[in-house]
Amino acid sequence: MALPPHEYARSALNAELHVQVAVDRIELPPVTPGEAVVTGRITRVFRGTPSLLTTPVSFTLEVCQEGDDVDPGGTLWTDPARLKGASVIEVFLARHGEGFRNASYDTSLLTAPTDSPTIVYTEEMGEDPDDHPVDGPRRLLLFGVATVIGLAVLGWMLVG
Repeated sequence: MALPPHEYARSALNAELHVQVAVDRIELPPVTPGEAVVTGRITRVFRGTPSLLTTPVSFTLEVCQEGDDVDPGGTLWTDPARLKGASVIEVFLARHGEGFRNASYDTSLLTAPTDSPTIVYTEEMGEDPDDHPVDGPRRLLLFGVATVIGLAVLGWMLVG
């Protein structure tokens, strides 16, 4: 089963870096589904230290082809053929040991760097809807529905 949208948004918002990486090399796995290794250098920094420009990075992306047998889950799969054609990848990264790791697996495959991000998340998108009380208009509607049901049950009990 796929993860709820707010969890993808939250992982991207929590990532240390939001960057675009100019691709130098892509190593596809021998079989799919699997992990491709992307190697390149940071060409745009949207979140993180601007001094990271031109920093070499390597990270993995989950790849599968149409027809691959994959377990349902929260993996955001990338088509290996599309990946091979990307010159730039927008990605959310986190430091890991002496390198970086993919922090959200939400990526954008691009033909050239862009001046602004192509993947945008807001704090609101990263909020779990179950963590918030029902807002005013919905609360009023729910109260009205509950009142009607309660009165119907009470009437049924009095009549019956």
